[in-house]
Order: sequence, then C-alpha cells, then structure tokens
Amino acid sequence: MNDTLLIKIEDLKRYIESVDISMEAKNVKEWGGADVIIRSRLDESIKEWLGDQPIVISFQSTEPRRRAVITKYSRELSWLLYELRNLFSEKIDYILKYDFYGLLAQTAIDYLEISEPQDAKGLLLAVLNVAEGFCNDESSK
Repeated sequence: MNDTLLIKIEDLKRYIESVDISMEAKNVKEWGGADVIIRSRLDESIKEWLGDQPIVISFQSTEPRRRAVITKYSRELSWLLYELRNLFSEKIDYILKYDFYGLLAQTAIDYLEISEPQDAKGLLLAVLNVAEGFCNDESSK
C-alpha cells in the first residue's frame, strides 16, 4: 500500500508543478478539521479558538494543540489537504489524524514564517514533502 501511496504523492507533486492550482482551488472550501483551520485572514473567532487551547491527554506523537494557518493561499492549501485526506484515508485513524494534519499545518506555518511565497507552489510542495515523509515514517513502524 505504501508504494502505491508514494506513487500517488509523486503524481500529485508533478501535478502541482505543472498546473495553476489557484484556478483549480478557487471554489474550494477553506479547511477546518483535526484541530487545524486554514484561512485567508485572522479574525476574532480564530483568535478566540486559538486562545482556548484545551488540555489534551493523548497518544499523539506531536504536540496536541490547535493550529491556524493564515495565508493568501488558503484555498490552494485547503485543496492540498483535501487531496491528502483522500490519499491517506485508509492510513489515518481518529488519533493519527491529529498528528498528520497538525504536522502539515505546522509545516505550512513554519514555511510562511521564513518565506513570502510569490505563488502557492512552494508552500504546497513543502507540505506535500512532509506528507511523503510521514508515509515513509509510518511504513517503517
């Protein structure tokens, strides 16, 4: 299964590199789930949501916390998370989803802190590379 998944991830990389995802993502609903939201602007409700971090006792391997990715490429990044949700649907369970999406969101946050992307491509590829690494890490367990 991992070989098939890795092939699909490579196909998705090639697609992102060759197509204007902005056109494809223009009608995509911004992501919200697994303690991650992706939006184009930070508003009071997001600030409140982030400020109300619950104490979580969990089997997660990453820090259990809420994450908000604020970027002008919110629809493109949301598109990618929906694509990855479809690809990883058989691999991600109700606990692992918080690790997976939290890791993807944190990657996007970190990327945006050090880079002001001119288009969505670099951001999407950075997040996709982490998803690929997650797939490899899970296969070695």
